[in-house]
Amino acid sequence: MKVIKIIPIIFLLLSPSVSAFTPPSWFKNGTYVTYAIFPGKEMYRGYSNSFAYIPSELPRRNWNALIEALQSSNSKGCLNFTREIDGGNYTSCLWPLEVYGPMFLTFRITNVTNTSAVVEVVLVVENVSPHLGCTLSRLTFEGTLLLNITSGYYYINGTKLGPPSFFVVPYELPGKKTLLFRSSLFRRYGILCNDIYVRNVSFDDKKSVNTFVRKFYPPLIRVASTSSPFRYSKCGYLSTSLNMDITYDFDTGIAIGTTLSGFWPELYALGIMSADVFNYHSAEINKKLDTSREFWPYGFVLYKTNVKFPREETGKAPDTVLKYYLILGLLLLTASALWGWRR
Repeated sequence: MKVIKIIPIIFLLLSPSVSAFTPPSWFKNGTYVTYAIFPGKEMYRGYSNSFAYIPSELPRRNWNALIEALQSSNSKGCLNFTREIDGGNYTSCLWPLEVYGPMFLTFRITNVTNTSAVVEVVLVVENVSPHLGCTLSRLTFEGTLLLNITSGYYYINGTKLGPPSFFVVPYELPGKKTLLFRSSLFRRYGILCNDIYVRNVSFDDKKSVNTFVRKFYPPLIRVASTSSPFRYSKCGYLSTSLNMDITYDFDTGIAIGTTLSGFWPELYALGIMSADVFNYHSAEINKKLDTSREFWPYGFVLYKTNVKFPREETGKAPDTVLKYYLILGLLLLTASALWGWRR
């Protein structure tokens, strides 16, 4: 009975309501994190990934980047597509971007103050087809989001969009049903979609995760969201779903990879409405690994960053505030059990 009574105290210590949002120490001007997805070279050779966008909803610089890339192509299909959308045809329709080459998603932190920060988002895709018969060697989309330091949420046009997806604060983890992405914004474009929330936050203590930066050993933090149906029938038909399932480093809170195909809210700043992606490169590597012990993420994988991680080692508890909460909780449990036994 005494042990049962002490458990809520531990949950209180680990609760995100302990304090207001406090960015981690690495959150400062110039910090960047890049993720990558690579095409397959063996059994998955030739497979594509897909993003969906509405031309008329692209930020102006991304619209210009698309038109410039189309016009610089000698492909007849690209020139025909240019005339269609540049002339106003189908600009309000949902179009696919089929990507056959590598994809790089970068977040860069700038303009940090006591109350806000700007997160620059850049997506670079190679060997991409925006229309049947049209292939571009490279396309770059850019966007920015304002992060409210007090609440920990992005805001766009005054509307709360969701928290950053590329990191969490390890000692202030989101609670169940916390908003992750206000995807109901898509309804204004004729897309049926609901907001997505935290479904579960857990600690993976069994598997190591490989990335291009380093191998990350358990425990690792995993945040999974609810899933929302994504239905579109205004011009053609698309049926898919939006979700998030991301694994984070225990020490820094940096996202190290997406466990499943899913959507990153920051993509909305680029004008992208949905993402159906799979890391074929990871899948081919995992065929050769004992995935009960280690694996490469099946979505975006940590590729490059200037965030400094603690020395790589196994079997040692991470040096974070959360570690001390866990140790304190363990001591409280032990003391309570001993006290109960002596009684």
